[in-house]
Amino acid sequence: MRQRSLSDILRWGFVLMLPAAVLGSVAAWPGLRALSLFRILYVALAVGGTIWALRERRFPRGVRVRGLLLFLAFWVTWTLVSLIWADDKGAGVRYAIFLVMMVSLSAGAVLAVDNTRTLRIALIVLFAVFAASLAIGLLEIATDFRLPTSGLVGRDQRYQWAVTSIFHNQNDFATYIALWLPLLMVTPFISRGVPAVLAATVGSLVSVICLLYTGSRTNLLALALAVPSLLLILAVRKGTSSSRRQWGLGIALVCAVVCTTYLGMRGALHLVQLPKVGVLHWQFDTLGAEIEAGSGSGGTRLRLIEGGLAVARSSRLLGVGPGNAEYHLRQVPSLETVYNLHNWWLEVLVNGGVLVFVGYLFFYGALLYGLFMVAIRTDDALMALVAVALFAALLGYTLGSLSPSSAIHFTPMWIHFGLSMAVINLHRKHEADAHPAG
Repeated sequence: MRQRSLSDILRWGFVLMLPAAVLGSVAAWPGLRALSLFRILYVALAVGGTIWALRERRFPRGVRVRGLLLFLAFWVTWTLVSLIWADDKGAGVRYAIFLVMMVSLSAGAVLAVDNTRTLRIALIVLFAVFAASLAIGLLEIATDFRLPTSGLVGRDQRYQWAVTSIFHNQNDFATYIALWLPLLMVTPFISRGVPAVLAATVGSLVSVICLLYTGSRTNLLALALAVPSLLLILAVRKGTSSSRRQWGLGIALVCAVVCTTYLGMRGALHLVQLPKVGVLHWQFDTLGAEIEAGSGSGGTRLRLIEGGLAVARSSRLLGVGPGNAEYHLRQVPSLETVYNLHNWWLEVLVNGGVLVFVGYLFFYGALLYGLFMVAIRTDDALMALVAVALFAALLGYTLGSLSPSSAIHFTPMWIHFGLSMAVINLHRKHEADAHPAG
């Protein structure tokens, strides 16, 4: 009874920790941002999990994604080993701690979200935080409100048109929106409930408006990749096939999102009209000009890629060690002030080396393949909705991950990894139960 009680406490404690992880320093002790609810719960669950492991002395039963978990374990191990040759030991230790926390956040989802009831509850609490973040974004658009954690507080007036919501900068908020918007957009195709469809429609349109006010062109491209893939996978899936009415509602929502995006970029949304500086920011032709001239955001990103690849080669492709990419890029001419890679793929390569990078490619590909198989095979409406949406979100994130300055502590990404593994694991357990060996 004690063991079962402890397992339940750990499971529901983890579900509570998920929204706390997204909120980060927003849900922290006033004046002491390091003491956040997420970190308090993490430490408590780590202690509880250690006690459980010492009692049980076995690997948890029912885990059918061990290959994915083994890669995460290898990633952590290699990171700790590479501290040996890391030049900036302090940055390396901090980065390694973040990696351990985030990897355990992803892996914990597999163990905690072990049935559809827990999955439903986890999605509800995560969507509650997402809805709150959108509400704060709208408040920023309509007023001068900013959370104390916003990086735009005290900055020049030319940046004040943008919104950051619960995040430090607008790029992170935009990436968060791009990851969760597919879950809203897929709802009309699968759900038959009128309240759910209405909520998804309102949430999708508000998400697009907030995205426009972040100015993140990378995440708009991510959605441009995610939405067609979402429609394609819905067209080929079996099981709970969408009716004509559901397809009509879903296509109508997609068209509404596209039209809202187009009109918003041109400053033609009268109720939430972008200021002129925002409209100019959404002109994609300026990005090509910046890259060609080597100036602005586009030129800086190109120099960061070139510098990152040079640093990776200098490490003989073993990686420079956790968190040491910035240390080396600061020594590259013209990158002394902007040295965050703003490219998660490159960050994995430069810090972890080719072994971790290749492993990460297989890990990411396995998530996409696993979610695709769940999406086209499952007869469970909730599993179908989540699998389709996560597949589209992660496919879009191949581009969206180029937006944050660093994703090592970007909890929405790690939560998506965890939910993806949990959904794949649940589906494989259901298939094994339906077709027992022998």
